[in-house]
Amino acid sequence: AREMGCTLSDLLHPFSLSIKGKNIRVGVTVCEDLWEDEYFDKPSHIYNKKNVDLLIDISQSPWTAEKWRARDRMLTKRSRSANTPILYVNSVGLQNNTKNLVWFDGNSALISEKGEFLWRAPQHEVNLSLITLGMRSKKKVRGHTTGIEEIYEATLSAMREFFAPFPRIVVGLSGGIDSAVSLGLLTHALGAKKVLAVNMPTRYNSETTQDLAERCAKNFDVEYKVVPIEQLYEMTLMTLERAGYSNPSMFVRENVQARIRGKTLADIAACENGVVINNGNKTEIALNYFTLYGDAIGAGAFLGDLWKRQVYELARFINKKEGYEAIPKGILDLVPSAELSPEQNVDEGKGDPIFYPYHDELLRMFTESRWDPTEVMKRVIAGTLEKDINCASGTLKKYFKTRKDFIENLEWAWRQYNIEYKRHQLPPVFIASRRAFGFDRRSTIANGFTTKEYTRLRTQYLKKK
Repeated sequence: AREMGCTLSDLLHPFSLSIKGKNIRVGVTVCEDLWEDEYFDKPSHIYNKKNVDLLIDISQSPWTAEKWRARDRMLTKRSRSANTPILYVNSVGLQNNTKNLVWFDGNSALISEKGEFLWRAPQHEVNLSLITLGMRSKKKVRGHTTGIEEIYEATLSAMREFFAPFPRIVVGLSGGIDSAVSLGLLTHALGAKKVLAVNMPTRYNSETTQDLAERCAKNFDVEYKVVPIEQLYEMTLMTLERAGYSNPSMFVRENVQARIRGKTLADIAACENGVVINNGNKTEIALNYFTLYGDAIGAGAFLGDLWKRQVYELARFINKKEGYEAIPKGILDLVPSAELSPEQNVDEGKGDPIFYPYHDELLRMFTESRWDPTEVMKRVIAGTLEKDINCASGTLKKYFKTRKDFIENLEWAWRQYNIEYKRHQLPPVFIASRRAFGFDRRSTIANGFTTKEYTRLRTQYLKKK
Protein backbone atom coordinates (compact mmCIF):
# COMPACT_ATOMS: atom_id res chain seq x y z
CA ALA A 1 0.00 0.00 0.00
CA ARG A 2 2.77 2.43 0.88
CA GLU A 3 4.48 1.76 -2.46
CA MET A 4 1.22 2.75 -4.12
CA GLY A 5 1.07 5.95 -2.11
CA CYS A 6 -1.94 4.93 -0.07
CA THR A 7 -2.89 3.07 3.11
CA LEU A 8 -4.20 -0.44 3.60
CA SER A 9 -7.51 1.10 4.60
CA ASP A 10 -7.74 2.65 1.13
CA LEU A 11 -7.48 -0.81 -0.43
CA LEU A 12 -9.62 -2.91 1.90
CA HIS A 13 -13.25 -2.31 1.02
CA PRO A 14 -16.21 -4.59 1.64
CA PHE A 15 -18.31 -5.60 -1.32
CA SER A 16 -22.08 -5.83 -1.30
CA LEU A 17 -24.24 -8.90 -1.85
CA SER A 18 -27.98 -8.79 -2.23
CA ILE A 19 -29.53 -11.78 -0.48
CA LYS A 20 -33.32 -11.97 -0.51
CA GLY A 21 -33.48 -8.23 -1.02
CA LYS A 22 -31.17 -7.50 1.89
CA ASN A 23 -27.82 -5.79 1.31
CA ILE A 24 -24.95 -7.66 3.01
CA ARG A 25 -21.54 -6.01 3.32
CA VAL A 26 -18.83 -8.70 3.07
CA GLY A 27 -15.13 -8.25 3.86
CA VAL A 28 -12.46 -10.66 2.63
CA THR A 29 -9.09 -11.57 4.13
CA VAL A 30 -6.58 -14.15 2.92
CA CYS A 31 -5.00 -16.57 5.39
CA GLU A 32 -2.15 -14.68 7.10
CA ASP A 33 -4.14 -11.41 7.12
CA LEU A 34 -5.95 -12.41 10.31
CA TRP A 35 -2.72 -13.36 12.14
CA GLU A 36 -2.22 -9.64 12.62
CA ASP A 37 -0.91 -9.28 16.17
CA GLU A 38 2.63 -8.42 15.06
CA TYR A 39 1.54 -6.17 12.18
CA PHE A 40 1.22 -2.40 12.20
CA ASP A 41 -1.88 -2.49 9.95
CA LYS A 42 -4.68 -4.66 11.30
CA PRO A 43 -7.31 -5.76 8.77
CA SER A 44 -9.86 -6.66 11.47
CA HIS A 45 -9.77 -3.10 12.83
CA ILE A 46 -10.13 -1.65 9.33
CA TYR A 47 -13.18 -3.79 8.58
CA ASN A 48 -14.65 -2.90 11.97
CA LYS A 49 -14.63 0.78 11.01
CA LYS A 50 -16.27 -0.06 7.68
CA ASN A 51 -19.17 -1.89 9.36
CA VAL A 52 -18.99 -5.20 7.52
CA ASP A 53 -21.75 -7.74 8.18
CA LEU A 54 -19.52 -10.75 7.56
CA LEU A 55 -15.79 -11.32 7.24
CA ILE A 56 -14.74 -14.29 5.09
CA ASP A 57 -11.18 -15.56 5.55
CA ILE A 58 -9.93 -17.72 2.66
CA SER A 59 -7.15 -19.72 4.24
CA GLN A 60 -4.51 -22.31 3.53
CA SER A 61 -3.32 -22.95 7.05
CA PRO A 62 -1.16 -26.09 7.41
CA TRP A 63 -1.85 -28.61 10.16
CA THR A 64 0.50 -29.36 13.01
CA ALA A 65 -0.36 -31.06 16.29
CA GLU A 66 -2.21 -28.77 18.70
CA LYS A 67 -2.13 -25.84 16.25
CA TRP A 68 -5.92 -25.60 16.55
CA ARG A 69 -5.45 -24.04 19.99
CA ALA A 70 -3.62 -20.99 18.58
CA ARG A 71 -5.96 -20.86 15.58
CA ASP A 72 -9.11 -20.86 17.72
CA ARG A 73 -7.69 -18.18 20.02
CA MET A 74 -6.83 -16.04 17.01
CA LEU A 75 -10.27 -16.40 15.42
CA THR A 76 -11.97 -15.55 18.72
CA LYS A 77 -9.88 -12.37 19.04
CA ARG A 78 -10.36 -11.36 15.41
CA SER A 79 -14.13 -11.72 15.42
CA ARG A 80 -14.29 -9.48 18.47
CA SER A 81 -11.88 -6.88 17.09
CA ALA A 82 -13.75 -6.84 13.76
CA ASN A 83 -17.06 -6.84 15.64
CA THR A 84 -18.54 -9.12 13.02
CA PRO A 85 -18.96 -12.85 12.39
CA ILE A 86 -16.05 -14.58 10.66
CA LEU A 87 -16.45 -17.44 8.21
CA TYR A 88 -13.07 -19.14 8.26
CA VAL A 89 -12.63 -21.37 5.17
CA ASN A 90 -9.52 -23.56 5.23
CA SER A 91 -8.22 -25.90 2.54
CA VAL A 92 -7.96 -29.69 2.85
CA GLY A 93 -5.28 -31.87 1.31
CA LEU A 94 -1.59 -32.63 0.96
CA GLN A 95 1.10 -30.39 -0.47
CA ASN A 96 4.88 -30.51 -0.41
CA ASN A 97 7.89 -28.22 -0.55
CA THR A 98 10.19 -31.04 -1.81
CA LYS A 99 11.63 -31.65 1.67
CA ASN A 100 8.39 -31.96 3.63
CA LEU A 101 4.87 -33.28 3.20
CA VAL A 102 2.46 -30.61 4.42
CA TRP A 103 -1.11 -31.48 5.44
CA PHE A 104 -4.01 -29.01 5.42
CA ASP A 105 -6.76 -30.14 7.75
CA GLY A 106 -9.82 -28.04 6.90
CA ASN A 107 -11.53 -27.32 10.21
CA SER A 108 -13.43 -24.43 8.64
CA ALA A 109 -15.63 -22.58 11.13
CA LEU A 110 -18.20 -19.84 11.71
CA ILE A 111 -17.48 -17.58 14.66
CA SER A 112 -19.89 -14.96 16.01
CA GLU A 113 -18.94 -11.33 16.61
CA LYS A 114 -18.68 -12.27 20.31
CA GLY A 115 -16.06 -14.95 19.61
CA GLU A 116 -18.44 -17.90 19.97
CA PHE A 117 -17.91 -20.87 17.65
CA LEU A 118 -21.28 -21.55 16.01
CA TRP A 119 -20.27 -24.22 13.49
CA ARG A 120 -17.20 -26.24 12.54
CA ALA A 121 -16.69 -28.36 9.42
CA PRO A 122 -15.41 -31.94 9.55
CA GLN A 123 -11.66 -32.18 9.91
CA HIS A 124 -9.38 -33.84 7.34
CA GLU A 125 -12.06 -34.21 4.67
CA VAL A 126 -13.39 -32.19 1.77
CA ASN A 127 -16.90 -31.10 2.63
CA LEU A 128 -19.72 -28.96 1.24
CA SER A 129 -21.80 -27.47 4.04
CA LEU A 130 -24.81 -25.17 4.08
CA ILE A 131 -24.88 -22.80 7.03
CA THR A 132 -27.27 -20.00 7.95
CA LEU A 133 -25.91 -16.59 8.88
CA GLY A 134 -27.13 -15.48 12.27
CA MET A 135 -27.59 -19.11 13.26
CA ARG A 136 -27.67 -19.89 16.97
CA SER A 137 -27.97 -23.65 16.84
CA LYS A 138 -28.44 -25.52 20.11
CA LYS A 139 -26.42 -28.37 18.60
CA LYS A 140 -22.99 -28.64 20.21
CA VAL A 141 -20.14 -27.59 17.93
CA ARG A 142 -17.70 -30.40 17.18
CA GLY A 143 -14.61 -30.32 19.39
CA HIS A 144 -11.02 -31.19 18.55
CA THR A 145 -9.08 -34.40 19.01
CA THR A 146 -5.88 -33.99 20.98
CA GLY A 147 -2.60 -35.73 21.72
CA ILE A 148 -1.65 -38.87 19.87
CA GLU A 149 -5.18 -39.32 18.50
CA GLU A 150 -4.88 -36.04 16.60
CA ILE A 151 -1.53 -37.12 15.13
CA TYR A 152 -2.97 -40.53 14.21
CA GLU A 153 -5.94 -39.01 12.34
CA ALA A 154 -3.87 -36.46 10.43
CA THR A 155 -1.24 -39.05 9.47
CA LEU A 156 -3.86 -41.46 8.13
CA SER A 157 -5.49 -38.72 6.06
CA ALA A 158 -2.15 -37.65 4.59
CA MET A 159 -1.15 -41.25 3.88
CA ARG A 160 -4.37 -41.90 1.96
CA GLU A 161 -3.71 -38.99 -0.38
CA PHE A 162 0.05 -39.52 -0.72
CA PHE A 163 -0.08 -43.24 -1.48
CA ALA A 164 -3.27 -43.13 -3.60
CA PRO A 165 -1.40 -43.34 -6.96
CA PHE A 166 0.54 -46.48 -5.99
CA PRO A 167 -0.89 -50.01 -6.17
CA ARG A 168 1.44 -51.39 -3.49
CA ILE A 169 3.29 -50.00 -0.49
CA VAL A 170 6.29 -52.01 0.73
CA VAL A 171 7.38 -51.81 4.36
CA GLY A 172 10.53 -53.39 5.74
CA LEU A 173 9.15 -55.20 8.79
CA SER A 174 12.01 -55.87 11.19
CA GLY A 175 10.19 -56.86 14.35
CA GLY A 176 10.96 -53.44 15.85
CA ILE A 177 8.61 -50.68 16.95
CA ASP A 178 9.03 -48.21 14.06
CA SER A 179 8.26 -50.64 11.25
CA ALA A 180 5.37 -52.13 13.24
CA VAL A 181 3.79 -48.67 13.66
CA SER A 182 4.32 -47.91 9.96
CA LEU A 183 2.55 -51.17 9.15
CA GLY A 184 -0.35 -50.39 11.47
CA LEU A 185 -0.82 -46.89 10.06
CA LEU A 186 -0.65 -48.09 6.47
CA THR A 187 -3.26 -50.80 6.97
CA HIS A 188 -5.59 -48.43 8.82
CA ALA A 189 -5.17 -45.82 6.09
CA LEU A 190 -5.14 -47.97 2.94
CA GLY A 191 -6.37 -51.44 3.82
CA ALA A 192 -4.30 -54.58 4.24
CA LYS A 193 -4.34 -55.66 0.59
CA LYS A 194 -2.36 -52.63 -0.54
CA VAL A 195 0.50 -53.33 1.90
CA LEU A 196 3.39 -55.79 1.55
CA ALA A 197 5.64 -56.49 4.55
CA VAL A 198 9.17 -57.82 3.99
CA ASN A 199 11.58 -59.23 6.57
CA MET A 200 15.27 -59.48 5.52
CA PRO A 201 17.27 -61.51 8.05
CA THR A 202 21.01 -62.10 8.23
CA ARG A 203 23.04 -64.01 10.81
CA TYR A 204 22.51 -61.11 13.22
CA ASN A 205 18.70 -61.17 13.25
CA SER A 206 17.30 -63.06 16.22
CA GLU A 207 14.50 -65.58 16.13
CA THR A 208 12.77 -63.25 18.60
CA THR A 209 12.41 -60.34 16.17
CA GLN A 210 11.65 -62.59 13.19
CA ASP A 211 8.81 -64.23 15.10
CA LEU A 212 7.50 -60.83 16.23
CA ALA A 213 7.57 -59.49 12.67
CA GLU A 214 5.65 -62.50 11.35
CA ARG A 215 3.08 -62.25 14.13
CA CYS A 216 2.62 -58.52 13.53
CA ALA A 217 2.05 -59.05 9.80
CA LYS A 218 -0.45 -61.80 10.55
CA ASN A 219 -2.31 -59.61 13.03
CA PHE A 220 -2.77 -56.88 10.41
CA ASP A 221 -3.59 -59.49 7.74
CA VAL A 222 -0.97 -58.27 5.26
CA GLU A 223 1.05 -60.29 2.79
CA TYR A 224 4.39 -61.16 4.38
CA LYS A 225 7.62 -62.22 2.70
CA VAL A 226 10.83 -63.43 4.30
CA VAL A 227 13.74 -62.55 2.01
CA PRO A 228 17.07 -63.61 3.60
CA ILE A 229 19.98 -61.39 2.55
CA GLU A 230 22.82 -63.33 4.19
CA GLN A 231 24.05 -64.60 0.82
CA LEU A 232 24.03 -61.09 -0.67
CA TYR A 233 25.93 -59.88 2.39
CA GLU A 234 28.61 -62.56 1.98
CA MET A 235 28.91 -61.87 -1.75
CA THR A 236 29.38 -58.15 -1.08
CA LEU A 237 32.16 -58.90 1.42
CA MET A 238 33.81 -61.13 -1.20
CA THR A 239 33.55 -58.33 -3.77
CA LEU A 240 35.18 -55.91 -1.34
CA GLU A 241 37.94 -58.44 -0.65
CA ARG A 242 38.67 -58.73 -4.38
CA ALA A 243 38.91 -54.92 -4.43
CA GLY A 244 41.56 -55.06 -1.71
CA TYR A 245 39.35 -54.59 1.37
CA SER A 246 39.78 -57.95 3.05
CA ASN A 247 38.79 -57.00 6.58
CA PRO A 248 36.31 -54.13 6.69
CA SER A 249 35.35 -52.87 10.15
CA MET A 250 32.13 -53.95 11.83
CA PHE A 251 30.82 -50.44 11.21
CA VAL A 252 31.33 -50.89 7.46
CA ARG A 253 29.73 -54.34 7.63
CA GLU A 254 26.68 -52.88 9.38
CA ASN A 255 26.24 -50.31 6.63
CA VAL A 256 26.70 -52.95 3.93
CA GLN A 257 23.77 -54.89 5.39
CA ALA A 258 21.63 -51.76 5.68
CA ARG A 259 22.28 -50.86 2.03
CA ILE A 260 21.41 -54.40 0.93
CA ARG A 261 18.14 -54.10 2.88
CA GLY A 262 17.36 -50.80 1.15
CA LYS A 263 18.16 -52.08 -2.33
CA THR A 264 16.15 -55.26 -1.76
CA LEU A 265 13.10 -53.27 -0.68
CA ALA A 266 13.49 -50.92 -3.66
CA ASP A 267 13.75 -53.86 -6.09
CA ILE A 268 10.67 -55.55 -4.60
CA ALA A 269 8.72 -52.29 -4.77
CA ALA A 270 9.70 -51.91 -8.42
CA CYS A 271 8.42 -55.43 -9.15
CA GLU A 272 5.17 -54.51 -7.41
CA ASN A 273 4.95 -51.18 -9.29
CA GLY A 274 4.88 -49.58 -5.87
CA VAL A 275 7.01 -47.61 -3.42
CA VAL A 276 8.78 -48.13 -0.11
CA ILE A 277 7.79 -46.27 3.07
CA ASN A 278 10.59 -44.90 5.23
CA ASN A 279 10.30 -46.00 8.88
CA GLY A 280 12.74 -43.53 10.48
CA ASN A 281 11.66 -41.51 13.53
CA LYS A 282 12.68 -37.97 14.51
CA THR A 283 15.17 -39.09 17.16
CA GLU A 284 17.11 -41.14 14.62
CA ILE A 285 16.91 -38.34 12.07
CA ALA A 286 18.16 -35.81 14.63
CA LEU A 287 21.18 -38.02 15.32
CA ASN A 288 21.61 -39.00 11.66
CA TYR A 289 21.38 -42.58 12.90
CA PHE A 290 20.59 -44.19 9.57
CA THR A 291 22.49 -45.46 6.54
CA LEU A 292 22.44 -43.51 3.29
CA TYR A 293 21.03 -45.65 0.46
CA GLY A 294 19.94 -48.15 3.11
CA ASP A 295 17.26 -47.37 5.70
CA ALA A 296 17.30 -43.78 4.38
CA ILE A 297 15.34 -44.83 1.29
CA GLY A 298 11.61 -44.40 0.76
CA ALA A 299 8.97 -42.27 -0.92
CA GLY A 300 7.99 -40.52 2.30
CA ALA A 301 8.90 -40.52 6.01
CA PHE A 302 5.63 -40.44 7.94
CA LEU A 303 7.25 -41.01 11.35
CA GLY A 304 10.06 -38.55 10.64
CA ASP A 305 8.61 -35.74 12.77
CA LEU A 306 7.75 -37.95 15.75
CA TRP A 307 10.12 -38.56 18.64
CA LYS A 308 10.62 -42.17 19.68
CA ARG A 309 8.30 -41.80 22.68
CA GLN A 310 5.55 -40.63 20.30
CA VAL A 311 6.09 -43.73 18.15
CA TYR A 312 5.43 -45.86 21.24
CA GLU A 313 2.33 -43.78 22.00
CA LEU A 314 1.09 -44.43 18.46
CA ALA A 315 1.69 -48.15 18.88
CA ARG A 316 -0.43 -48.23 22.02
CA PHE A 317 -3.12 -46.13 20.34
CA ILE A 318 -3.23 -48.44 17.31
CA ASN A 319 -3.63 -51.41 19.63
CA LYS A 320 -6.46 -49.58 21.37
CA LYS A 321 -8.16 -49.06 18.00
CA GLU A 322 -7.68 -52.73 17.16
CA GLY A 323 -9.01 -53.85 20.52
CA TYR A 324 -6.05 -56.14 21.20
CA GLU A 325 -2.25 -56.22 20.92
CA ALA A 326 -2.03 -56.22 17.13
CA ILE A 327 1.43 -54.77 17.61
CA PRO A 328 2.66 -57.50 19.96
CA LYS A 329 3.70 -56.56 23.48
CA GLY A 330 7.06 -58.14 22.73
CA ILE A 331 7.75 -55.38 20.20
CA LEU A 332 6.89 -52.66 22.71
CA ASP A 333 9.10 -54.30 25.37
CA LEU A 334 12.04 -55.07 23.08
CA VAL A 335 15.18 -52.96 23.19
CA PRO A 336 15.32 -50.92 19.94
CA SER A 337 18.03 -52.38 17.70
CA ALA A 338 19.11 -52.37 14.06
CA GLU A 339 20.40 -55.96 14.53
CA LEU A 340 23.42 -55.48 12.30
CA SER A 341 26.17 -56.81 14.59
CA PRO A 342 26.77 -58.94 17.70
CA GLU A 343 26.76 -55.69 19.70
CA GLN A 344 23.09 -55.24 18.76
CA ASN A 345 21.89 -58.65 20.00
CA VAL A 346 18.39 -58.04 21.37
CA ASP A 347 18.31 -61.36 23.23
CA GLU A 348 21.25 -60.07 25.27
CA GLY A 349 19.54 -56.71 25.86
CA LYS A 350 21.82 -54.89 23.40
CA GLY A 351 20.60 -52.35 20.88
CA ASP A 352 20.95 -48.85 19.48
CA PRO A 353 23.49 -46.45 21.07
CA ILE A 354 20.61 -44.09 21.88
CA PHE A 355 19.18 -43.49 25.36
CA TYR A 356 15.71 -42.57 24.15
CA PRO A 357 14.23 -41.20 27.42
CA TYR A 358 17.17 -38.76 27.58
CA HIS A 359 18.07 -38.18 23.92
CA ASP A 360 14.45 -37.57 22.89
CA GLU A 361 14.31 -34.57 25.20
CA LEU A 362 17.85 -33.30 24.58
CA LEU A 363 17.38 -33.40 20.81
CA ARG A 364 13.96 -31.80 21.14
CA MET A 365 15.63 -28.83 22.81
CA PHE A 366 18.31 -28.70 20.10
CA THR A 367 15.61 -28.69 17.44
CA GLU A 368 12.64 -26.82 18.86
CA SER A 369 14.33 -24.42 21.29
CA ARG A 370 17.62 -24.02 19.39
CA TRP A 371 19.76 -25.05 22.33
CA ASP A 372 23.43 -25.88 21.85
CA PRO A 373 25.93 -27.59 24.20
CA THR A 374 26.64 -24.26 25.92
CA GLU A 375 23.03 -24.01 27.06
CA VAL A 376 23.07 -27.64 28.18
CA MET A 377 26.21 -27.06 30.27
CA LYS A 378 24.65 -24.03 31.97
CA ARG A 379 21.67 -26.15 33.02
CA VAL A 380 23.64 -29.19 34.14
CA ILE A 381 25.99 -27.04 36.26
CA ALA A 382 22.94 -25.33 37.81
CA GLY A 383 21.47 -28.77 38.53
CA THR A 384 18.27 -28.09 36.55
CA LEU A 385 18.91 -29.94 33.28
CA GLU A 386 16.55 -32.87 33.92
CA LYS A 387 13.73 -30.54 34.93
CA ASP A 388 14.39 -28.08 32.10
CA ILE A 389 14.25 -30.74 29.37
CA ASN A 390 11.37 -32.62 31.04
CA CYS A 391 13.34 -35.76 31.94
CA ALA A 392 12.53 -37.90 34.93
CA SER A 393 14.66 -37.31 38.01
CA GLY A 394 17.63 -39.66 38.03
CA THR A 395 17.84 -39.98 34.23
CA LEU A 396 21.42 -38.65 34.02
CA LYS A 397 22.66 -40.98 36.75
CA LYS A 398 20.96 -43.90 35.02
CA TYR A 399 22.81 -43.40 31.75
CA PHE A 400 26.08 -41.70 32.75
CA LYS A 401 28.33 -43.10 35.46
CA THR A 402 30.75 -40.18 35.36
CA ARG A 403 30.80 -36.52 34.34
CA LYS A 404 33.21 -37.46 31.57
CA ASP A 405 30.66 -39.97 30.21
CA PHE A 406 28.04 -37.23 30.13
CA ILE A 407 30.36 -34.79 28.31
CA GLU A 408 31.46 -37.36 25.74
CA ASN A 409 27.86 -38.28 25.00
CA LEU A 410 26.78 -34.64 24.72
CA GLU A 411 29.57 -33.91 22.25
CA TRP A 412 28.75 -37.07 20.28
CA ALA A 413 25.09 -36.07 20.08
CA TRP A 414 26.00 -32.55 18.94
CA ARG A 415 28.39 -33.87 16.25
CA GLN A 416 25.76 -36.31 14.99
CA TYR A 417 23.08 -33.63 15.06
CA ASN A 418 25.13 -31.42 12.76
CA ILE A 419 25.73 -33.90 9.94
CA GLU A 420 23.38 -31.94 7.69
CA TYR A 421 24.45 -33.33 4.31
CA LYS A 422 23.29 -36.77 5.35
CA ARG A 423 19.92 -35.71 6.73
CA HIS A 424 19.27 -33.62 3.64
CA GLN A 425 19.16 -36.78 1.50
CA LEU A 426 16.22 -38.32 3.33
CA PRO A 427 12.77 -38.68 1.75
CA PRO A 428 10.32 -35.85 2.45
CA VAL A 429 9.27 -35.81 6.11
CA PHE A 430 5.59 -35.49 7.02
CA ILE A 431 5.18 -32.41 9.21
CA ALA A 432 3.54 -33.02 12.60
CA SER A 433 5.21 -30.32 14.70
CA ARG A 434 6.21 -26.68 14.42
CA ARG A 435 9.83 -27.59 13.66
CA ALA A 436 10.21 -30.60 11.40
CA PHE A 437 13.49 -31.45 9.71
CA GLY A 438 13.42 -30.10 6.19
CA PHE A 439 11.81 -26.74 5.56
CA ASP A 440 10.68 -25.85 9.12
CA ARG A 441 14.01 -26.52 10.75
CA ARG A 442 16.32 -24.81 8.25
CA SER A 443 19.53 -26.69 7.50
CA THR A 444 23.01 -25.80 6.35
CA ILE A 445 25.86 -27.95 5.14
CA ALA A 446 28.28 -26.01 7.40
CA ASN A 447 29.86 -27.91 10.28
CA GLY A 448 28.51 -27.54 13.80
CA PHE A 449 30.74 -25.88 16.38
CA THR A 450 30.98 -25.27 20.12
CA THR A 451 31.60 -21.89 21.72
CA LYS A 452 34.48 -20.70 23.92
CA GLU A 453 31.90 -20.40 26.69
CA TYR A 454 31.11 -24.11 26.29
CA THR A 455 34.81 -24.98 26.68
CA ARG A 456 34.98 -22.90 29.87
CA LEU A 457 31.83 -24.50 31.31
CA ARG A 458 33.01 -27.97 30.31
CA THR A 459 36.26 -27.48 32.22
CA GLN A 460 34.39 -26.12 35.23
CA TYR A 461 31.98 -29.07 35.22
CA LEU A 462 34.72 -31.72 34.97
CA LYS A 463 36.66 -30.15 37.88
CA LYS A 464 33.65 -30.27 40.21
CA LYS A 465 33.58 -33.09 42.71
